[in-house]
Amino acid sequence: MFKKSRKKTAINFLNSIIGIFLLGCISPVLSQNNLATTGTTHSNNIENKLDSKYVNDGNLETSWISNSGDKEKWVSIELPGNTEVTEIKIQLDYTSSKAPISFALQTYMNGRWREFVKRKFNDNELVSVKLKKPMLTDHIRFTVNSSDKIMVKEFEIYGIAYKADLTELKEILINQSGYNLQQTKRFTAPKLEDNTSFVIKNRTTKEVVYKGTIKNHIGDFTSFNPSSKDEYVIIANEFESYPFRIGPYWLERVSYQNAIDFMTGARHYVGTTKKISKLSWAWRDGDFFNWALQGLIAQYLSNPEAYKSLEKRIKYVDNSSYPMEYKGFWGALKPYKKDAPDIVKLIHWDVDVKISLALEHEHQKAELAHFLYAYPHLKEWLPQQNFDVVYNYLINVWDKEEVRATSTTKYDKSEGHNLLTLKTKMGTNKGELPPGHSIIPNLMMYEVVKRKSPKDAQKYFDAAFTQMQWMITNLDWKDPITTKGQRMSEHITMRAFAYFYNQYPDKAPKGLQEKVTQWAKVMLSRSNNMWDFRKYTDNKEWAPIGWNETGNVLGFPAAALAAKSVILDSILKKELNKIAWSHIDNSFGRNPTGRHFSYDGPREIEGVDLGWYNGHEGGIGLLAPVPFVFDGSPKAEHYPNHPELGNIGWTEGWVQFNTAFNTSLAYLANDNTTIEFIKTASNKIKLQLQAPINFNEEKQDSVRLKLQTSKGQTFYIKCTEEGPFSKYLTADITLKGNKLIFQNQTIKLKKRETITASYGLGYFKKEAKFSRE
Repeated sequence: MFKKSRKKTAINFLNSIIGIFLLGCISPVLSQNNLATTGTTHSNNIENKLDSKYVNDGNLETSWISNSGDKEKWVSIELPGNTEVTEIKIQLDYTSSKAPISFALQTYMNGRWREFVKRKFNDNELVSVKLKKPMLTDHIRFTVNSSDKIMVKEFEIYGIAYKADLTELKEILINQSGYNLQQTKRFTAPKLEDNTSFVIKNRTTKEVVYKGTIKNHIGDFTSFNPSSKDEYVIIANEFESYPFRIGPYWLERVSYQNAIDFMTGARHYVGTTKKISKLSWAWRDGDFFNWALQGLIAQYLSNPEAYKSLEKRIKYVDNSSYPMEYKGFWGALKPYKKDAPDIVKLIHWDVDVKISLALEHEHQKAELAHFLYAYPHLKEWLPQQNFDVVYNYLINVWDKEEVRATSTTKYDKSEGHNLLTLKTKMGTNKGELPPGHSIIPNLMMYEVVKRKSPKDAQKYFDAAFTQMQWMITNLDWKDPITTKGQRMSEHITMRAFAYFYNQYPDKAPKGLQEKVTQWAKVMLSRSNNMWDFRKYTDNKEWAPIGWNETGNVLGFPAAALAAKSVILDSILKKELNKIAWSHIDNSFGRNPTGRHFSYDGPREIEGVDLGWYNGHEGGIGLLAPVPFVFDGSPKAEHYPNHPELGNIGWTEGWVQFNTAFNTSLAYLANDNTTIEFIKTASNKIKLQLQAPINFNEEKQDSVRLKLQTSKGQTFYIKCTEEGPFSKYLTADITLKGNKLIFQNQTIKLKKRETITASYGLGYFKKEAKFSRE
């Protein structure tokens, strides 16, 4: 059913354990020397800033002397790379002052200095601290509150310096799979200086096909757009990249089927395992805030013809055939038609489980609103009963405050589940309460209810409006809890801004566009680095310490492109587009580890050479046998460029990581979709569609588009790919008097009568209009 999955044999598992053991026990080199001598010193000494250099010069005859006036005195050491610190020694000098009462040792983490030791001084001039558990850091600060001067002869740090196996790591870091034609294309070369020349070579012909220059460790080859299926390599000095390809929609080519296969395998009970997982309902691993349903719906609405064309692998499973412990988990909805696309079957699965179990958490209810909104575009395959059951359920529980324990988990931070109330609480970096999570669902309910019961609809719009007003007034983009601190749920916030602005431009609260522009400026300032990677804060924090932030990177393009659809500044739009794609590249190998986020990437994704260090056997989600798992990403300590740290931190796939990527696929498709009528001659018109459809240069793709006159007449026209490497599908129309003639059809248009062509559905619909003069 799937592509090659993880190796499960005992031998391979044992080899992986041995490999981890060797990395931990052979690669790290225990330094017997004082590691602080390689570091850079800083202090709050205003009188003589250079004095701090004496604390790591290895000479007990010299000292750093603090100011006398400041109550807090500190001196810090910044190591050249992250180190597992095991012991710290500080040699003081009391000859000209008395010993202070207490001291603290701090490490810089997630935007601020945090104490890990606080003690009283003893009578000795030597402070010696041995840590029970090694601490990974590159910043340590010694601080004292005292009115007297403090003198430090030496600040010594001992620990483990990592040297990972870097034999497979390239010095030119790229998207190992490939790049999209006519899109941003960049690489990072951490060791190459400004003005270093690079070339791109065709691996088949050996010809140099592009030349460029590296600036700030970045090479840009956006203007290189070959019509070829050949592989290329980048060469600079003695370094060479992994090979890659360039295609009209290369990312979509290697991702669409894989993304659906992941969701197929990650289903609870009917996926790759029948084992019951904790904390889960429809999808294994933490349903109430995985945003799976809205992600799948966004994917389909953004590019319906592409998802219809994917392989159909899912068959309906009747709940009655399962043992008693599975009874009632699904089956409340009538089954879909057998010929439904797999993405529609996955949408049906999610909704069926939520309704069958009567899940009441505010997020679970909100997800169902996406289904009601999208139903008119799904009813070809789903019975009317599906809509009716969900509608009646939501109308009754939407403003219900309390939930049964079976609808939530230990991670729930919600203060109440009435979706009509103002939501001011932001969750933890687990990502469970992103700002504005109720806005899109309320606006969707407004549209759905308006069609059935107009007098009852306004309350949903009012709730969304009030929530958006609060966000405009109160969210501080400088505070990472409103952005990257929301982990893989960050896209929820900016998508809410974009949805309100684009769907209700005349009804949106004042200041919305300005608020999004402010967000964009903060994100761009934090992305001004050699990876084009959005950092955690404006300071030195690239990511929160201790995170496996995989889903945050994968979901960021959705946030960036949502913002792009709101702001007016063309330069900001261009830069947002650049960093959206840079985060896709980051997940495909353009990062300090040089690895794709998927352990099985080389076996499952066309063109990927080096996958993540390891996968995760077991875990709450039991995802190991599921294809296309995003397992891990560079940790905070890997940045700005510490590949030598190797496989540090926690690695484990999570359904939430993949659903964030799914949502980004939807916004990437929407951003790359255009449709227009182009007059090519006095009596000729070309209908031109640009959309992520042409994945295979050996197949000629076509799509059937709806044409609708202003009088309500409906016609269909077939648009066909212009060439094997074209991003466009077109159809020719002939004008003859008041007639439009195409493909054995004729439309009669009166003067100033309009015909509309569209692609995409719902809030992703793009339109082009032609009016007879």
